[in-house]
Amino acid sequence: MGTYCISVSCVLYRRITAPHLLPKARWSLGRWGILVNSIALGYAWTIFFWCFWPNATPVDASSFNYAPVMFIGVLIVALVYYFVKARHVYQGPVAYTEGWRDEAHFTGQMGG
Repeated sequence: MGTYCISVSCVLYRRITAPHLLPKARWSLGRWGILVNSIALGYAWTIFFWCFWPNATPVDASSFNYAPVMFIGVLIVALVYYFVKARHVYQGPVAYTEGWRDEAHFTGQMGG
């Protein structure tokens, strides 16, 4: 759920602040896109929040929800790995795709 929260938040932010910077998509939700992204974001953050609560009270070792401990542990390991090694070798999907080009490229005004 954390990755959905981050990705939908980024798309919604870009959709609201600078939609012209988003790449062209094969299909679009049109005017409903912001509403659908907002509903998806609300749902994702709600579920993400409630995933970390205990299943029963009083909380003891058998009813403790270990999801937050595991989430933070994996997050720390991933961040350490990223800063130590991955940021030096990861090229990302843009390195392997053509990407979105603006209208000037298609009209031959860019000289390429």
